[in-house]
Amino acid sequence: MSAITCPKCGRQVESMPGVPANFCTRCGTPTTSDAIRERIVHLMALGLQDDIRKAVERLEHDEPEKYGRLAAIIAGEIQ
Repeated sequence: MSAITCPKCGRQVESMPGVPANFCTRCGTPTTSDAIRERIVHLMALGLQDDIRKAVERLEHDEPEKYGRLAAIIAGEIQ
């Protein structure tokens, strides 16, 4: 395991080899650079967007009369 020091509380934050410790386990302070945190948030947002898209597609398929317009709005076909 590799360890880094928390910039806020000074605790040694351990992580598995090859896996960065993104937050201090004691105080929650981010231990990664801003660029890495921004990338994590971006990937999470993409995952949520994909989940929402799939859920709307499923609703549109199962109940088109009820959710077809919602799917069209989300797809950008209707404003």
